[in-house]
Amino acid sequence: MAAEFRKVAAIASPDNAAKYEGFAKRAETGEFDDYADTYVCPVTQLYLELTAAGFTKFAARVANGEFDATKEESDEWARSPSGQAAAKRLPPEMREIFGLKLNN
Repeated sequence: MAAEFRKVAAIASPDNAAKYEGFAKRAETGEFDDYADTYVCPVTQLYLELTAAGFTKFAARVANGEFDATKEESDEWARSPSGQAAAKRLPPEMREIFGLKLNN
């Protein structure tokens, strides 16, 4: 995602280029990753901030899932402490639907 922000920054006006670079730096930290613990929904947060900045084309790319997590990233999150905490709050039937397993 950071690389894509920088591609757009390279052809943007100087003011917008600086804003895109700011988003790129934040993306590098994982702030907007699907499974980041930064916001209730990091992808929605990113979409809202891009829209507010007037970057509607990039916001549309986010909304269309271009930067969504991979299956491997999803599985890694499910094994993480925050993924396990979320799984424990679900009834067993819901865990099964989502393919979440509790670590022993």
